Amino acid sequence: MKTKFLYLFLFLFIANWGFSQDFKEKKEKIRGLKIAFISQKLSLTPEEAEKFWPVYNKYDTKIMDLKERQIKLRLKKKELTDEEALKQIEEAEHAEAEIMTLKKKMRTELIPIIGADKVVALERAEQEFHRKLLNKLKDRKGPPPPPRD
Repeated sequence: MKTKFLYLFLFLFIANWGFSQDFKEKKEKIRGLKIAFISQKLSLTPEEAEKFWPVYNKYDTKIMDLKERQIKLRLKKKELTDEEALKQIEEAEHAEAEIMTLKKKMRTELIPIIGADKVVALERAEQEFHRKLLNKLKDRKGPPPPPRD
């Protein structure tokens, strides 16, 4: 549940940056930092890295696209009819199911390449990266405003 919240927060923040060229540059910079972070955490051999990155990138790109789609759904107009809300819920559930299917397929393909222990380490590294990224984004914004009475 915490991971879902972290992803949601991360993408909501990214969505606020806008959809300009600047957004694309920031997205690519984050992606580069993520790749470097994962590389350092997994300590892949050159042979492993050569096989790992094409598989990982294929699935990671699809997963990130689905998560962006989920966020766009949540950012649509706030007042919905019951029918619109139900459709939005179903679309979000479908995207979540697709994400889980993709993660499962990715694991299945990666285990023969890097082993189950490194797949577990990959999942930890992704979570740690997102946590660090969120903390850095929080620090940039400064402290929260004082509570109102």
